[in-house]
Amino acid sequence: MTDKRVEDLNILSCSRLITPQQLKAELPITDAATRSVMQGRHVIKDILDRKDRRLFVVVGPCSIHDPEAAIEYGRRLKVLADRVQDSLY
Repeated sequence: MTDKRVEDLNILSCSRLITPQQLKAELPITDAATRSVMQGRHVIKDILDRKDRRLFVVVGPCSIHDPEAAIEYGRRLKVLADRVQDSLY
């Protein structure tokens, strides 16, 4: 049995997400994005295989609630990534 007084206290609304297939149909990947993903996968594979001596770092928010703040964060992260690209990926 559940007690509604202690569940979902901070949820204001709920909406159903579209499926991955629907998202891909609505926003098809560009050639540039495809190249970026494939190049990134190749770099990561080389790091894991120790062909690339850089350290692979995963950073970022686990979710985005403010799109403008997320874009600003991405821009700042890109500047930092460019600065440390010789040692970190």
